[in-house]
This record gives sequence, structure tokens and C-alpha cells, in this order.
Amino acid sequence: MTNHAPQAPAYQLPTGRQISTAAHDSLAARDAAIDRLGRVMAVVTAAAVRDILTDCDHDAGFDAAHVELTEGASGSLFPTGRYWTTSGQELTFASTPGVERPEDGIYQMSEWTTYLDDSTRDVWWPLVEELADNKGRPAYRFDLAKAAGLSLD
Repeated sequence: MTNHAPQAPAYQLPTGRQISTAAHDSLAARDAAIDRLGRVMAVVTAAAVRDILTDCDHDAGFDAAHVELTEGASGSLFPTGRYWTTSGQELTFASTPGVERPEDGIYQMSEWTTYLDDSTRDVWWPLVEELADNKGRPAYRFDLAKAAGLSLD
């Protein structure tokens, strides 16, 4: 078998600077998108609690300051239905007068809180206080007012 030097590159590539810039820009865009996803889902979580307590009447008064979220095996957060009022009273959606079909609200809320996971932890971690485990799962007291104040941009 004869060895010989290639006469031309097997394929063409952009310059090293172009590749490096594109890689860094892509990673920065991904990180920004994940950060925004975390902020938006935190705001959605606060809105979901309001909607459960007011039957989606966005002008109605409601009294919720925190909601319990537990961490599933996947690392995503899920609501339990337990929440605290601004005075610190602990309640559940099921025990709150006027809340119809709280299990549906929890299920629908889970659709959004699942995005609060390890990838968005930098956003939601400052919004929580660790609680004792709930049924063997890490549990958190999620601050609804802080979440509602996050930017959607």
C-alpha cells in the first residue's frame, strides 16, 4: 500500500474565529432561553395558584403567599395542593371554600411546574425555602409574590 499526502482538504470549514463565535453565541442564547423559561414558568406558577383560588377571575381577591412544590425523581417540581396565606395560615386547595375541583387545578399547574427543574434551578432556587421532605421527596415553599415579580422578558 502506498502512502501519499492528500492534495486538498476533504471538506471546507468556516474559519476558526467563525466557528468559535458561533459556538459561544449559541451557548449564550441557550443559557438565556433557559433562564427566561425558568422566569416565565415561575410567573405561570403564581398565576396558576391565583386561577385555582379565584376560578380564573383575574380581578378577584385571593390570599396566597406561598405554595408547596415537591421535587420528583426527574428533578422537576410538582404542586401538592398545600399553600400558605399572607398571614401564614397553612391551607390546601381542597379545603379552601369556593375552590371547585382542586385536583384539576393541581394537574393543570403541574403541566407548567414541570419546567421548574435542574435546568432552571438558578431561577427558582432563590424563590424557595426548603421544607421537610414530603413522602420522601424534597419539598419547597415557593414564594408566589417574588415569582410574580419576575420579568417575562
